[in-house]
Amino acid sequence: MHHAPLDLVTLKARPDLLAIVQSWLGERRALPAGPEHCFVLLAGGVPAGTASLAESSLATRPDLGPWLANLFVPERFRGRGYAGQLVGTVEGAAQAARVPTLWLVTRSAERLYARLGWQAVGPALFQGDPATLMRRDLAPVQKSRTYQKSKACQKSKAYRAESAAT
Repeated sequence: MHHAPLDLVTLKARPDLLAIVQSWLGERRALPAGPEHCFVLLAGGVPAGTASLAESSLATRPDLGPWLANLFVPERFRGRGYAGQLVGTVEGAAQAARVPTLWLVTRSAERLYARLGWQAVGPALFQGDPATLMRRDLAPVQKSRTYQKSKACQKSKAYRAESAAT
C-alpha cells in the first residue's frame, strides 16, 4: 500500500496549522507555552497528527516533567504508525534537550505506549477521568561514532525523518 510522503514540522515553522491542531485537541487541552514544542505530522502536505513536549500536563503532579502531551492522530490516519512516529519525535526533542525522563498520562492508550517502551507508574486522575501515569527513561545523547552506529538501527523512522528534516 502506498502512503503519502511524510514531513514533520513545528507550529513555530507553520503557524497556519494552529487552528487545526486546536480543533483536534478541543478546549480541555492547552498547547505548550512555545509553538516550537508542538509537532505536526504532514502526510502528503495534509495534517495527519500532532504531539507536544510540554513542561506540565498533570495538575496533581507538578513535581514531574517534562511531558509527552497532546498526542492525536485523526481516525482516517490511524493504523499507519503515525502515533509512534510522533512519540519518537517528541522523545528525540527531549533527548536533544538532555531530558533524562519523559512523562505522560493517558486515559486509553496504555498498550500503545507500552509497545513503544513506556512504563506504567500507576493510576492517576486526568481532568477528572481515570488515567494511567507513565514514564520513559531516555538514554543520554552521546557523540561517539560507535554509539551512533549501534543506535541507528534502533531509532524510530520518525526520529530519523525529523533529524533529516532539521
